[in-house]
Amino acid sequence: MQWPTYLAAALGAIAGSLGTGIADRFRWHRDVSERERQERQAAYANFLDAVKRTGIAISQAAHEETLPLEDRARQARQAMGQHGLYETQAQAELCAPKTIIPLMNELVRALLSLRDAVIGGEPPGAPRYEDAWLKVHTDTVQVREAMRTTLSRS
Repeated sequence: MQWPTYLAAALGAIAGSLGTGIADRFRWHRDVSERERQERQAAYANFLDAVKRTGIAISQAAHEETLPLEDRARQARQAMGQHGLYETQAQAELCAPKTIIPLMNELVRALLSLRDAVIGGEPPGAPRYEDAWLKVHTDTVQVREAMRTTLSRS
């Protein structure tokens, strides 16, 4: 056999190995990125679910007009902790880009304002209550859109 045949075979083996290695590296990187995106999506969904459940619980406390103010205030205070809002916020912050975190904090502050309105005896329909509820809604939409942007595959 001639030495060019051996050289061609060796170069072919090297090129094949390099090509396979590069393809495996890209595949691994894509899989890791997709797994991180899925984890971020789950954390975002859990946080938004906790926001929704907390807001509903505070609103329900406000609508319990037959209860004394102290009981409605207690229910509103409990709503902030019983739906895992702070825990899911912390989890989402671990995987969220830094641009999302201030938006999440603002949304939690809006829920606290709604809670404070209920604790202060503001009934649904009162300007302070309605302003707080609108702020919660507006901030939720803003956070959701920002989160959606970070999840895009572009």
